[in-house]
Formats: sequence, structure tokens, C-alpha cells
Amino acid sequence: MAMKLTDRSFWREQGFLLVALALVTLSYLPDGMILWNDWSASEEFNHGPLMLAVALYLLWKRRALFLAGSSSHSWLGLFLVLVAGVIYIGSIKAAIVPPRHYTYLLLVLGLFLFAGGTRYGSYVLPSLVLLVFVIPPPGIVSVDLTWGLQLFSSDLSVALLRAFGVTVFQDGNVIDLGVIKLEVAEACAGLRYLYPMMGLGVLIGMLFDISWIKRFLFLAIASIVAVLMNSVRIFLTGVVADMTDLGVSEGFFHLFEGWIFFIVTFTLTLFLCWLLLNRKEWNTLGRGYFTVENTITASSSTTGYHSVTAMILVVLLVPLAMFARNGKVIVPERSSFISFPLKLDGRIAKKQELSQVEQDVLKMTDYFLGSYQMANSPPVSLFMGYFEAQSKGQAPHSPRICIPGGGWEITSMRTIELSYDGKQIPVNRVVIARGKFRQLVYYWYQQSGVSYASSYKAKINTLWRGIISSRTDGSLVRLVMPLGENLSEEFADAKLTQFARMTLDLIPKYIPD
Repeated sequence: MAMKLTDRSFWREQGFLLVALALVTLSYLPDGMILWNDWSASEEFNHGPLMLAVALYLLWKRRALFLAGSSSHSWLGLFLVLVAGVIYIGSIKAAIVPPRHYTYLLLVLGLFLFAGGTRYGSYVLPSLVLLVFVIPPPGIVSVDLTWGLQLFSSDLSVALLRAFGVTVFQDGNVIDLGVIKLEVAEACAGLRYLYPMMGLGVLIGMLFDISWIKRFLFLAIASIVAVLMNSVRIFLTGVVADMTDLGVSEGFFHLFEGWIFFIVTFTLTLFLCWLLLNRKEWNTLGRGYFTVENTITASSSTTGYHSVTAMILVVLLVPLAMFARNGKVIVPERSSFISFPLKLDGRIAKKQELSQVEQDVLKMTDYFLGSYQMANSPPVSLFMGYFEAQSKGQAPHSPRICIPGGGWEITSMRTIELSYDGKQIPVNRVVIARGKFRQLVYYWYQQSGVSYASSYKAKINTLWRGIISSRTDGSLVRLVMPLGENLSEEFADAKLTQFARMTLDLIPKYIPD
């Protein structure tokens, strides 16, 4: 039987754990405000406050596990506290936000595991799992997911339109109906459905006393239904636009249609999950994680020593976090791309500018875009985007995702190495096509004098540099050459390789080592 809330001896023993938890939460408050602003400003995570309330209610419903005390502890909890603390301080120093939210959840789980073993861990774990689905993912994941869903939604909706007999032309994420063009923008990628529905799938699984397999199935069903219904919504928008010539892709109709489809998606997900349940499982509604068995026996708690240890670690963590938070990200001196040479390899550059919309999306500190031209030779397009501090929403977008979004198809892609200054520089080599037009693309990520072909390796390097040097600057370098009928890939490779080496000679002045 659980102890009473008025049992003073219990609260004396658990006081250190609660103080440690309060200190962690206090240290996290600035990051918590960032998360709250994300919930307020982002339609994908407007359900965050509601899910937080459900998580807190779940803690209250499962309080018997905590009040029963525990005579055990888990050293895994101490390990989680240490790992989460290091990552938390590192992400503060590197000015990278998303990992901080996850480390808070990890710290809470570690504290309870270390203080009370599996009983205390099982007490908080369900609530923490719910909160995972209201934390915006790291920018690199979000960008890749957004572009991938945009393309999937575009492709599927176009297939449905053609099956319905509508004449349509697709150019990447632009659906051309002749009289009107529909752009499947980032807002139409389906994340506004996907994130809330994933949380709903997890919550439904927690309401029933069912196996882990069915809980994962509920999550999968919610995710799949959200993505498919978003494509159906775009398809219906196209049908109505084709039949009526109305501006249904924007304004009140677009907003109203979005809400209607969310309700339909919500209902369909509930129905499909219900079909997976047998009568016995259906009768367990409300007896999943929201109910704790009355057979729990109180333990003579011996967690005081471990709670004290946990509190000491947290007391050390708080000033370290404050010190890291007060530190400034170092922005190295560099020359502006305004002075980048317009004559290279006998070619003269014609400078170009990105649209304001593109600049707002990319959020670059500085960029260069120019087409280097020479008589009797295909032009070479050079793009360099520089970020003085890579943090949330400010990081290079992967061309692997952006290229298809521009209507081009990637026909081949591999990593090659260019010999330069006695080193091997990894470069992504991509051949893209749009109809009969083909282009050869080289691109890589340049950070502190090091080149990366992998965006994930570049991101890990950003975090590490932020920890050890407080620098998180970096850039994307991209070269493009058209492939004509009489131009072999071998010739284009030789030209781009030569141009890339010349670019690498100039880079340190504009992208600091």
C-alpha cells in the first residue's frame, strides 16, 4: 500500500530527490521558455501545452508508485544523469537548442532511476515518452523530413489527380493545373498533421492494457494516416481548383479545409486503432498506464543516500550550465562574399540573387551565387552559403533534399574524393535530370578548415566545436555544370574538379579555418 501524502518520514527521505528535480527544472527554465514559444508560434506543436497537461495528469494518476517508496536503486540512472548533463552543457555552449529539451527528459528519468530503481523509473517514464512527441526535432531532421514529405505529398496527390482524369503537370513541389498552380509549400508538408497524430497514437496505446507490439502499431497507424490524408487534402484542393477556378489554396477555405481534414484524420486513426483491439482489450480502456494496481506494497525506503548523491551532481550541474549559458559563441573574422573574385579559371561570373523568400527560409549570414561563364564552354554555377552560428533553424539545407524539391530528379549520387593540398576532400557527386536536361552537381560542407560530404557528420562536428571552442560557424559549397548532348560526364568532372580546387584555395578568406 502506498504511503499517505502527509507521511513526513517519506518526504524527509525523498526531499533530496525533489530538491534535485527542482534545481534541474530551475536550470532549464530559459530553455523551457524557448520550447513554450515554439509551442505558441508553431502550428505543428500547438498541442504542446495540452500534452504537457496530460503528462502531469498521468504522473498524478500513477503517484502510488512513487508514494510506495523503493528499497532499490539503479546505477543506470547515474549514468544517464552524467551523460545528459554533459550533452546539456555542451549544447548550451554550442548554441544548439533541440538537444537541451531531450536531455531534460533524460535527466529526470536518470534522477528517478538512481533514487528509486525501476519502480521510480516506471513512474515517470510514460509521461516523459508523451513529452518526446511535443519537442521540435533538430533542424537537420526537420528540414529533411519536411522536404521528404513535401515531395511524397506532391507525388501522391498528382497521381490521384491523374487517376481522377485531371490534366496536371508536376515540377517538383509545384502542381500546374493550367489555370492555376498549387505549390506544396513547407506548411503543406503534413507535419501539422504528423506531429500531433504521432502523440495521439502513443496516447491511445497508453489508454489500453495491450502489448508493446500493438502500441507501436498505433503509433505507425497514426503516422501513416496523417501523411496519406495530407496528400488526399492536396488532391481535393486540386480537384476543386480545377473545377471552379477558385483560390482554394489560400485564405479561409484553405484554413477551414485543414481543420476539417485534421478532424477526419483524428477520427480515422481512432477507428483503425479500434479495429486492432479485441473485445477483452477494448474493455481495458482507461486501465493502461493511467491505472496502477492496488497490489503495490510499500517499501522501507533506503533511497536517501542515492538521492543525496543525485542532488550533489545536480548542484554541480547548475553553475556549469549557468557559466556555459553566459558564454558567447565566437564568430571568427572573415571577408564578405561581396569581395569574392568574379574571375576564375578564365571565366567571368554573372552574380545572381536569391529571392527574399529563399533567403528568409535559408537564414544565412552571407552568401554568394554566381554563374561563371566562358565562350565555347558550359557555365559553372557556384553557390556558397555561410552561417556564423549554426543553431535552431540556421544551418545549411541538404541539396539531397532541396534538389528534388526544385523539380529535378537525382539519377545518381555518390561520394568522391578530390586531391587538394596533400589531402583527400570528400565531395558529394550528383547527376540530376529534368526532362532532357541534365546537370552535374558537386557539394560539400565546409567548417573550420574541414570538409564533410555527410550533413550528419558536419552537424556532430558543429556540436563538438561548440563545446571545445564556442564556434559553430559553417557553410555549404555547391558547384553545378550543365551536361549537354556533346558533353561527357568525364569532361564535366574534370572541369568541376579543377574549379573546386580553385574555390578551395579562396575559401579560407571567406569561410574561416
